[in-house]
Amino acid sequence: HTLGPYAWYVRVPDLPGFLLHVAPVLNQRLEISLLAGHSGEIKISFYRSGLRLAFEDGRLAEVEPWQPMPEDAGDVGDAGFADLTFLQLLFGYRSMEELDYAFADCWASGTKGRPLIDVLFPQCHSHIWPVF
Repeated sequence: HTLGPYAWYVRVPDLPGFLLHVAPVLNQRLEISLLAGHSGEIKISFYRSGLRLAFEDGRLAEVEPWQPMPEDAGDVGDAGFADLTFLQLLFGYRSMEELDYAFADCWASGTKGRPLIDVLFPQCHSHIWPVF
């Protein structure tokens, strides 16, 4: 019996650790994209907290907590996600385009954030195995 798409309620207590755990998949996605060999960083804002992902020669080298500083035209990052919307992107349930359309406070800058976000976190189907 096949079920249609379903939104699972998933939380990740350690996002930096989880992203490092799935780094081989993220590296593979980057490797087969137009951004292969990318070096640099992307800052993802959750408005009160955030993450900084650093890439070296097309590999995810570091993930660390980061604090956005919007006051005085400070650093607001390269992408922003309110509440738990980033998890919908992370687990492939929604694309960045869908989140951008549905949530006014989800965004990614066109120069650096959007291309990397689209490559690293494409929308994809999940296959869930039940645990009995």
